[in-house]
Amino acid sequence: MSKVFVAGASGNMGKALIDLFKTEGTEFVAGIHGDNMDFADQASMAALMEGCDKMFLEVPLMEGMPRFGHLAIEAAKQAGIEYIVQASRYAASSDAHWRLGRDSGMIDQFVEDSGIAYTILRPNTLMQTYTNELLDMVKNGVIEMPEEDAMVSYLDARDVADVVAGLLKDPGDNKNKLFALTGPVGLTQADVAAQISEATGVEVKYVAIPEDAYIKQRVDAGDSEWLHTMKVSLTRVVKLGMAGNVTKAVEFLSGNPARTFAQFAADHAGVWK
Repeated sequence: MSKVFVAGASGNMGKALIDLFKTEGTEFVAGIHGDNMDFADQASMAALMEGCDKMFLEVPLMEGMPRFGHLAIEAAKQAGIEYIVQASRYAASSDAHWRLGRDSGMIDQFVEDSGIAYTILRPNTLMQTYTNELLDMVKNGVIEMPEEDAMVSYLDARDVADVVAGLLKDPGDNKNKLFALTGPVGLTQADVAAQISEATGVEVKYVAIPEDAYIKQRVDAGDSEWLHTMKVSLTRVVKLGMAGNVTKAVEFLSGNPARTFAQFAADHAGVWK
């Protein structure tokens, strides 16, 4: 493999991929929005891509996502990128009924229409959500979300990295295809709380809260109206039962079964103590 441009290197999947690249000795360039590149500036991205022939693309969760994804792809065309692995979102579609899925699906369409060979991955909610965005809740012993008892097949970002790295080394017959990535089993928030409790030895509970309480929680945390609207749309998808099914795509693409949440919790127990 030659050199990979990692667009969105500060995201959970980008960080996991870079960790893996460092271990494997893969040559890469990390593109970090607000640091050495700007998703709103095609020229800044194209300049960083110089000398790279492959790209991993993860557009951050921010207002203007479709435009930023389009600019990243145009920059890839300008720089001569020959293959793109894109991390989209689970159940994304350009005609999805929920806003975040629709915005993500538009980026998927830009990738498909780019003329560059691609593989689009649609990963489910990452387990790393509990070690960053929901970290304080877990430490306080109460996970509060408006998801009732719906299930999500949570996915470890390290599994996404394994899949991406394998595709970038040799996509084989997986060029110009889409794959939905999930963890090995659907879990409720109560299941997650129980498994974190088991790993840490500290009781963590799940409390289902109304949607308006969740919105207030996100506003108080500093989320913009756009951002909390996107997060609310995601919780609604969960409550509709759209996030609990399981695929075997991780194992098919990487050769290894997807990590369990129990394994993730054991590996990260110290973060929550």
